[in-house]
Amino acid sequence: MKKILFCFALLASSSVLGENGPWKLEKNEGGIKVYTRTVEGEDIREFKALMTLNASRKTIAEIVVNINDYPNWYPDISIASILKKVSANEFHVYNVIDLPWPANDRDGVSKMTIVKDENSTTIKIKAISGVKAVDDDYIRITNSYGFWKLTTKGDQTEVHFQYFASPAGSLPDWMINMFIVDNPFKTFQLLKEKVGG
Repeated sequence: MKKILFCFALLASSSVLGENGPWKLEKNEGGIKVYTRTVEGEDIREFKALMTLNASRKTIAEIVVNINDYPNWYPDISIASILKKVSANEFHVYNVIDLPWPANDRDGVSKMTIVKDENSTTIKIKAISGVKAVDDDYIRITNSYGFWKLTTKGDQTEVHFQYFASPAGSLPDWMINMFIVDNPFKTFQLLKEKVGG
């Protein structure tokens, strides 16, 4: 009986792990790597971007959680604000993504949660509903999730940014590719400039 239960548990965990495809390296330039993978039941791929910066974890975390400053540096975000501070480590945030013509701009409301331990800071992001009324000027993104993970490595910080967003509505392939490869790459380039790392 124990063997049967063990096999069942193994198969169950394997099926969960097998829901998404393997990571594929899409871009590797200037110390920045961008990977994508397929997501079960979705046409849009998930991305992760990796790099190491010569900056403290605290400095980088302060930039990532400073939502109001996003329009000044974060690619394609034209509006960003904190709607509600739930606690010291949880916020409801809003942003508008400025898309090239002829696509409609997107907006979204997310819960941002900050988790810290001795060597790392994880900033989780997940779309939520019922916080802000839908604006007819935008297409609301209702399915998105991801995280920033900042890990201290001596005097440096490893930065891991992983995200998936279903854009709601149709977008041309070139634009989708821009947002899952070029956009995270540009985000990292600008973050690198911002911290001087």
